[in-house]
Amino acid sequence: MMVRDDRLRDEVVDLGCTVREEIASPTTTAFRTPQGIDEAVLRREVRSRYGVVFSSGRGETLGKLTRIGHMGPTAQPIYAVAALAALGGSLDAAGVKTDTAAGVAAAIAEINADEPVG
Repeated sequence: MMVRDDRLRDEVVDLGCTVREEIASPTTTAFRTPQGIDEAVLRREVRSRYGVVFSSGRGETLGKLTRIGHMGPTAQPIYAVAALAALGGSLDAAGVKTDTAAGVAAAIAEINADEPVG
């Protein structure tokens, strides 16, 4: 049971971010924040408000993109839900209107489709 990395990327795009497919991998979703949103401030806000940790870019992408890891312990489905909720909530707090509930609902629906309860 898991939320596929491509599905997580779709939901990140739906929240107004631009996914960097050329940098993304099965273990990381890399994205640019919406225009006017400082990625370092967003990462601090996500951690402060929700206790979720995203990482910054590296090398030439430092300060230009944010990364959501989905490997090891964070490969569990609930972490994708938490990441989407934290990202959407923090973007909303920064003035970017999102449909965070739809993203979270889509992630939960995918989890439930993998293995029905009961």
